[in-house]
Amino acid sequence: MNKHIYKGWLATLLVLFALTGCSVVSAFSPTVGPTNTPEPTQTPAPTFTPTPTEIPFYLNATVWNSDLEVPILIYHEFVPNYMKTDATKMRLADFENEIQAFYDNGYSLISLKEWINGTFTLPEGKKPLIITIDDLWFGNQIFINDDGTPNEYSGIGVLWRFNQEHPDFGFKAALFAINGDKYYPEKVVGDMFQAADGITWNTPSWRIKLGNTIAWAVDHGLEVYNHTLHHYFYWTTSTNAVIKSELSENDYTLRDFLTEADRSDVIAKLDNIIALPQGLWPDSYSGKQIVMDYKNPEGKPVMAIMEAYNMDAARLTPSIFSGNLDTNHIARITASRFMTQFIIDHKDQVPTMMACKLGPLEASQASDLNVIQAAIQTAVSAQACPEGIYNVNGNVFIAKAGNVTLYKANTDAAVPAQPTPTPTATP
Repeated sequence: MNKHIYKGWLATLLVLFALTGCSVVSAFSPTVGPTNTPEPTQTPAPTFTPTPTEIPFYLNATVWNSDLEVPILIYHEFVPNYMKTDATKMRLADFENEIQAFYDNGYSLISLKEWINGTFTLPEGKKPLIITIDDLWFGNQIFINDDGTPNEYSGIGVLWRFNQEHPDFGFKAALFAINGDKYYPEKVVGDMFQAADGITWNTPSWRIKLGNTIAWAVDHGLEVYNHTLHHYFYWTTSTNAVIKSELSENDYTLRDFLTEADRSDVIAKLDNIIALPQGLWPDSYSGKQIVMDYKNPEGKPVMAIMEAYNMDAARLTPSIFSGNLDTNHIARITASRFMTQFIIDHKDQVPTMMACKLGPLEASQASDLNVIQAAIQTAVSAQACPEGIYNVNGNVFIAKAGNVTLYKANTDAAVPAQPTPTPTATP
């Protein structure tokens, strides 16, 4: 081939490749090694902190029917099982059988004071029951061992052990004390409570033992009240001076026991409720007025006056919200096998505690009474919760006839509310 023709052909070919954007290595070019092209620098992806899922905050409320009634039982002494139960003494085994029957039928204990002032509450699904014990202080009612537990041969000891096994039953009782007619035991031998030397009450140390026992009772949620100094059987016909003295001296004597035991700190926790001797009022109008107008040594007015009813007068006691509770005439029934059966037979008349969650709302609003009131109104209007008596962290509201009103604000330290998380669906 003519070299001039070849060179022209080659030039034409190179021009065509250049115009088409192709890259060509000439077959006539020397062989070269591969060219290392640097990889582009990777920019790291930004790290994002996930926004935590906000847990809705709810307040737990308990709800009662406004027509709530409660059984209030009177016990007296407790005796060993080889003895017999009668109107004022109950075998320890019979007492344990009774509280087991109450528990099995959905009852749990509430405070007498909280029943009267309307701040009572219970675990969901429970019915209220109040236990009172009259004629304290016998060792078979309450006696504290050296290890700080109530003795097993005392009624309070039986109640204590039962509560250890069934915490949802509660450990509450109202103790109506007669502080002027007996000595208090200082030791227990077998199932018998005795003086320090086992023969005579010749030392004053029983007073300190009793003061410590009273303090233990109050420290552990039991309530101590007034049942007069001597429980005179001629109480109904006593003079006004005797009636007043029986009440006031009983209170002062109780405070003396606490002071001698170096537990005067307990005195500020004592309230003023009276149980009438034999459940009977003084005959005279002026005598009745002395009882109703009585103030304790700290100036607290009488909160309630307890009467007593026996086997022919079985009844339940209404709540303060029913409009039928007369705090000067509070019904109690004497504990017995008959009364236990009465309480079980009438359990459907005793409403069960319900639970309701209020919210969602801000955690900072948990103690705002206006917010709580509005939350109840919303829950009731939406039929998510029923009308009734609401207890929210000790604040009590009445939801009735479409309205919600504050009945009693919690004046104690607020109980921190806990957030209730909304259940998350499993993917």
